Amino acid sequence: MKKILLGFVFTFLVAGLWADQALYKKADAMHDAGLYKQEYALLENALSSAKSNREKGEITWRLSRANLEIVDQEERDGYSKDDLLAGFDKGVAFANKSLTYEPGNYNAYYWRSSNTGRWGETKGILNSLFKAPSMRDDLEKAINNNPRHGDSYYVLGRLYYAVPGFISFGNMDYAVSFARKAIDNQEKKTRPYHYSYYLALGKDLLGRKWSASKRLREQKKKKVKYSSENSLLKKNWYYEGVVDFSRIPPYSSKALAKLSDKEEGKAIMVWLEKKLSTLPDAKPGDKDDLKEVKDILAKM
Repeated sequence: MKKILLGFVFTFLVAGLWADQALYKKADAMHDAGLYKQEYALLENALSSAKSNREKGEITWRLSRANLEIVDQEERDGYSKDDLLAGFDKGVAFANKSLTYEPGNYNAYYWRSSNTGRWGETKGILNSLFKAPSMRDDLEKAINNNPRHGDSYYVLGRLYYAVPGFISFGNMDYAVSFARKAIDNQEKKTRPYHYSYYLALGKDLLGRKWSASKRLREQKKKKVKYSSENSLLKKNWYYEGVVDFSRIPPYSSKALAKLSDKEEGKAIMVWLEKKLSTLPDAKPGDKDDLKEVKDILAKM
């Protein structure tokens, strides 16, 4: 009888696990398809019946993710700044809940930082500078829990790019390294590229403005610093030092070693314009990226 009861318990647990995985898979597929409101509704309904902390944690970080995309669309639709700020606060709250259920969940740290970052962009960088250290700390926790999470390196790069260096920790050179790290850790699912990562790298390079010779000189120094750092965050300040500059990237016919920052940045923008203009499954974010690329090229 004991064996029969244990068998029933095991079967029940396995069935519950498969049901949870099916929910996450469905929500993730909706997200990849840009069906953010449907994703949100699915997850919100599932949360009301979730029982384990793990299930609640997995649902709430996904709610934080869907929430950000929904509020981004509200910005495109002309919602007021106060409404947008409240929306991003809601996304932060979902990530906070996720961390109470699953402390150390890198996705929750990442989406809390992302919602905070969008709050800061909406509020204005000088009016939200006080939030930058907490964003950096969240992203550091995310990469410490998942050192191959490309999105976290991408947002770290955007943070170091946006924050003023003279009154905070902003650094254009570190931003370049984080963008290259993100590109080298992109998840290849339905698309071969994460185009936002390349847009970030292009902007960083056009902002840094190093010559081809300086890039090579500095790369040697960075390689030494990369090896000497123990902190994963600080190590990746110098990630460019271990990039293979003999390789030819997808956006250029020349090896990285033969390009200046301006040449590489422009090549990225020209390549992105072509790629983003012909995407068969373009999402609102892709269209935003394309507009930004065209604006940058028009000014060059």
